[in-house]
Amino acid sequence: MNLILFSASYPYIVGGEQNFLETEIRHLTTAFDYVVLVPQDVKKQPSVSLPARVKVENSYANLIGSNNRTRTVLRGIFSRLFIQDILRRPSILLSPIAVKRLAFCAGRAELTLRWVTTWLKKHEINGSDSVFYTYWFDQATVGIGLAKKHFPKIKLISRAHNYDLYEEYYYKYPYWPCRLTALSNLDHLFPCSDNGVTYINKRYPGNVPNCSASLLGTTDPFFLTPPSNDGVFRIVSCSIIRPDKRVEHILESIRHTACLRPNIRLEWHHIGNGDTRKYLETIVEKNFPPNASGHFLPYVDNSNLMDFYKKNPVDVFINLSEAEGIPVSIMEAISCGIPVIATAVGGNKEIVSEQNGILLTENPNLEEVAAAIFSLIDSPSEARKKRDGSRETWLKKYNADVNFSEFSKKLRQIRLET
Repeated sequence: MNLILFSASYPYIVGGEQNFLETEIRHLTTAFDYVVLVPQDVKKQPSVSLPARVKVENSYANLIGSNNRTRTVLRGIFSRLFIQDILRRPSILLSPIAVKRLAFCAGRAELTLRWVTTWLKKHEINGSDSVFYTYWFDQATVGIGLAKKHFPKIKLISRAHNYDLYEEYYYKYPYWPCRLTALSNLDHLFPCSDNGVTYINKRYPGNVPNCSASLLGTTDPFFLTPPSNDGVFRIVSCSIIRPDKRVEHILESIRHTACLRPNIRLEWHHIGNGDTRKYLETIVEKNFPPNASGHFLPYVDNSNLMDFYKKNPVDVFINLSEAEGIPVSIMEAISCGIPVIATAVGGNKEIVSEQNGILLTENPNLEEVAAAIFSLIDSPSEARKKRDGSRETWLKKYNADVNFSEFSKKLRQIRLET
């Protein structure tokens, strides 16, 4: 029984996918005889260590790379997928950006169809023994679905996370190209949160196949991060620096909190890079009051992040994003027993509660964030309870070994079903 797993770039780029797939792959190899990793983007970084019976197939990335964006868009414009989506939703024509995205998606799907057809024939793989699994619910899913016309016995499943699910949060014209086509050919869709399941069913009523949440998870760090004991309240955030992550709002909230109470001492660490990092560092340097400090650390992988949590006290993790799936950064924090302050968006509403933190409104003002921080500072006993609650939440819902073991068994069962 074979599993063909399409990733964005894993195992070549150390980043977001690695946080999950490195652990998930180990469990997938216990459920399938062979796992073929098919990255869509192959970089020159050294690949990570992979278990036995895992093969990396670079020919798909090479095919995509040989067709630049312009050629891919032109290919898409002349595809049936392009015409189908225009007929289903003529208002697409009012948005040039949406038209370009549709053309690119259709073109990439056609290339995927070509690759899957050629690869299966070349390797003489029996479709009845294969599961195609796309880690992202994107154009690769569309193209593999088209291949089912020629290989009807293959099974196709996809995860769905954040940008590849919540259409209106990322695009002025809220639209994911070829979504109905993708849904019609899926055997199962696995959003990474219950919120994602609700969203896709409301967005496409009557068109969603078997659909259920499959939670992601992080590995056990086998330690708990201590709270501060020197009179400094320490705050950590971790994300790429871009507008939807609202890192500047975190900065302003901490500055505002410190100004409201000059007698407290706040120390903020943000982990992650972005185009405006230097600008934010300048704001901290010029505008932070004497009782507050801000520090920007570059992106680090999971092992280095855990090392930071092991060696440094942390009193709260903060996330003020506009949209989220279920952030790995919050999973990592609660695995170490760190309470969380987060906006009530996407999967944040599932991972953060009164038990382990404070859930803010979707668009909290400075006063709301300050009040949340003060509530932890002013009630150490309540903060201790939330620290215990964070670890309990992780053990119950976000233990990677438990979640990925169950997910691997689900995939095998889907293949065994007629």
